Amino acid sequence: MNERTVLASFLCEEDARRAEAEIRALGVHVTQVDDLAGVPGRPPDRDSFLISGDFPGLASITLGRTGQGPDAAALLAAHPAASGMADGADIITGRNVLLTVVCPEALTEQVVRVIRACGGST
Repeated sequence: MNERTVLASFLCEEDARRAEAEIRALGVHVTQVDDLAGVPGRPPDRDSFLISGDFPGLASITLGRTGQGPDAAALLAAHPAASGMADGADIITGRNVLLTVVCPEALTEQVVRVIRACGGST
């Protein structure tokens, strides 16, 4: 059986997960969703830390990421977009969630239609 790999970018993980679920309903089981934010770390646990003053670091405000350990936090704070000296426009596209699908060739068009219906770009 011939297979195709389809790569799609999304603005948010929720849309990618919705597309992944619909594609799995078609009988495709080889899928993966990845965050390609361009910076390591994870999103902060809460949004209200600016009001309380209890925030993990500069990168949590400017990049929406928190470092996992002091070394990663220092690297994130040194990122040009975190310093305010650059906006990172050449790095950050907004479509930072990647859905990878390996499907039978006969289902490729259906998979692409599902991706586009869920807001993805192929």
